[in-house]
Amino acid sequence: MSDAITLSNLIRQGIQPTPLLVCAGGTSSRCAADGLWTLDLRAGHRQLIISEETDEVEIGTGLNMAEVLEGLQTRGRSIPVGLSTIPGCGFVLTGGIGPLTRSQGLAMDHIVGLRGVWGNGNTFDLSAPTNRASVETESDNEVHQQWRGLLGAAPFLAVVTAIRLRTQEITPLVIWRSVGSIQQLAVAIEEAEQWHHSGSLQWAWNENIELFITCCADDSAAMQAVESLKTRLGYCAESSMTIVAGQHAQPPFGTLARSTTAQGHLHHEVISRLGPAWSQRLPSLIADLNELMRHRPHLGCQINAQQLGGVSAQIPVSRTSFIHRDAIWKPWISAAWTAGDAKGRERALEWLMRTNNLLSDYCPGVHLAQIHPHLSCHQKELNDAFQDWLPGLTQLKSHQDPLGLLPPLTIT
Repeated sequence: MSDAITLSNLIRQGIQPTPLLVCAGGTSSRCAADGLWTLDLRAGHRQLIISEETDEVEIGTGLNMAEVLEGLQTRGRSIPVGLSTIPGCGFVLTGGIGPLTRSQGLAMDHIVGLRGVWGNGNTFDLSAPTNRASVETESDNEVHQQWRGLLGAAPFLAVVTAIRLRTQEITPLVIWRSVGSIQQLAVAIEEAEQWHHSGSLQWAWNENIELFITCCADDSAAMQAVESLKTRLGYCAESSMTIVAGQHAQPPFGTLARSTTAQGHLHHEVISRLGPAWSQRLPSLIADLNELMRHRPHLGCQINAQQLGGVSAQIPVSRTSFIHRDAIWKPWISAAWTAGDAKGRERALEWLMRTNNLLSDYCPGVHLAQIHPHLSCHQKELNDAFQDWLPGLTQLKSHQDPLGLLPPLTIT
């Protein structure tokens, strides 16, 4: 807790200008900016402590997911991570959607404890509250509100320095990858929306369309569904099926979608949306996305999606700030431009906003895996991400971050 006390003292002394930016163990488009302070957690918050009694792990928020998986491997344990193991602990705190979301839930749903410092300088050491129905006192209700805020909206409220999570036995996975046509993508989405097992569909649309299906190796229903889909799709280029020991060994996602490597150092902005099954609207969505991809301004611009549902839909909406528990799809838009190219950045962001506006009709929710207080869409993103919970979250912020040290929940 000594590091937390040091951070608490620094916050109480006052930090200007605001907001304070945080760099954790992975990647972020908003961990540094001209004229603002950055808190780098990667040096002092790198603990990984596995409990012998409970199979829980405490991780410092300076670690990335690859480091966490590597440490857990020695005990045959794991946590559900995303399609990439590069992101840091912000991945967990903002939701944590990945190939195992349908079978194991969000990474966030495995959190059982949090430590850190609120924006007002007060330290905290919280454990997951008991069932909401047992709340009897105002103090109990306050803890529930704090817990709900930190799970999904922590970047606006506090600096989390340690996370305690339940772990699971490492799950062998079957992964099928291929390059498909637009028509095959539509068929795969149509099939996946009918699945009621551990199978999950991910896809990436760049020069090619990559299909990436994951299921647990011991799930016979999922295996049969994948074989059925392969038969229905017919020939797919670069098709392969592999069994891997766990997510630490999963192949890279998105590489089959790109035939050409973009030159130079690239900058990116990413917006992630959440929405229901596309069902009968799928043909119009595919046509709209095809038109947008035909006019993308840079080779690095890409549209991706991954599938939710299953276990992730069983958590009550009121338990966390991730309120879109009915979401089936998370599409995300990645805009890219060459570093230093001001015109290229302008074109890429214009394409990002146009694509985001179109997708908002199909996926009205937002997943704040990345926050954009520096972009014009920030307030609408907040509204779409938190909806009816936003006023309660804003009130929580007024208590825990009254001077606005951390990124804002409202634009003034």
